[in-house]
Amino acid sequence: MPSGLRIAIDGRTLTGRFTGDRTYWRNLLRALLKLDTVSEYHVYTRLPLPDGELPSAPNLFVHHLPAKSDRLWLFWTFPMALRLLRPDVVHVQYTAPLRALCPYPLVTTIHDISFRLHPEWFTRKDRILMNLTNPPSMRRANRVLTVSETSRRQMIETYGLSPEKVIATPLGVSEEFFLSPEEATLSPDTLRGNAKRVIAEKFGITTPFVLAVGVLQPRKNLPLLAEAFGRAKVKYALPHRLVLTGKIGWGAQSEALQEAWKRSGAAEEGLVLTGYVEDSDVPLLMRACDLFAHPALFEGFGLPVVEAMASGAPVVVSEAPPMPEIAGSAALRFEGRSVEAWSEGLAQVLLNKELRADLSAKGREHAKQFTWERMAQGVRQAYDEAVTL
Repeated sequence: MPSGLRIAIDGRTLTGRFTGDRTYWRNLLRALLKLDTVSEYHVYTRLPLPDGELPSAPNLFVHHLPAKSDRLWLFWTFPMALRLLRPDVVHVQYTAPLRALCPYPLVTTIHDISFRLHPEWFTRKDRILMNLTNPPSMRRANRVLTVSETSRRQMIETYGLSPEKVIATPLGVSEEFFLSPEEATLSPDTLRGNAKRVIAEKFGITTPFVLAVGVLQPRKNLPLLAEAFGRAKVKYALPHRLVLTGKIGWGAQSEALQEAWKRSGAAEEGLVLTGYVEDSDVPLLMRACDLFAHPALFEGFGLPVVEAMASGAPVVVSEAPPMPEIAGSAALRFEGRSVEAWSEGLAQVLLNKELRADLSAKGREHAKQFTWERMAQGVRQAYDEAVTL
């Protein structure tokens, strides 16, 4: 392990709801604290850090810095605190403080650049803010981390960044999605049956179901999934329901979802929107479903795909980037904008138990390569490279 560093982290997302950005920080930091016991990790937050969010460690220091707004915190409160710390490297997600106030080596994580490649999927305010702040942060940073080779190539090609500067460090799957040693002795049917009983008690879902997880926003393509599944349900008399888990996002997607379901001709009760659920419920939902569907038109990584695989769910995804890279041959892929392809593909899998079992087995094995420890090793190396430039 390289010599110790003093590392400052913008940890504001650790105090929010369960999102991809929060998942990134909490699992990366947990892995880094195990990997690197000689560096100091200073995590700065605007709101108090929830109990148990990070493990206690002698080299972890959490700093609560109140501020009236996130903008004031990022561009003044945080940089002023860093002047007292004098860190060797600062790691942020997306937007960085101004160089004049934060002149330290910088690493930024940009999960993807969909805001530039597909501006139609964002609100005008978010689109303007991300295009104003993220590209300068990438150019200013000593190292830019992203979560897939697909995103890495897109950043290099779009912004003309040096290939050496942009590093892909794929996300990991947390241990709660994998089987415990005791669970590994049970049959797949027993495991799914146990999970289904819990889901029936918690959510009242007593029928077989197809699951999708993600914020209800345009690029997730959930209206297409709703129409495709509804058509398959009517045509093949499927007993399944479609369960969509995730908070409501933007882009009138709630209305589009309901309209798509009506177009399919399926009965209203066949569509279940759980809204946001606690992170502890997600592995149970994945384990209980008959099929996990991820029709997104664009992702930086698509973590729910490999989480579902680790849980033993058969998985189907779109052909959109970076799904060929992330899912490989462990999932079936359908053209992202074809309702017909998705409708027939869903039916094909739901009507074929052997196919589902095959996808489940392939997925469990495929998911093993995605670990937070492996990611932490790449991030820690990036810190050293940032410092020595």
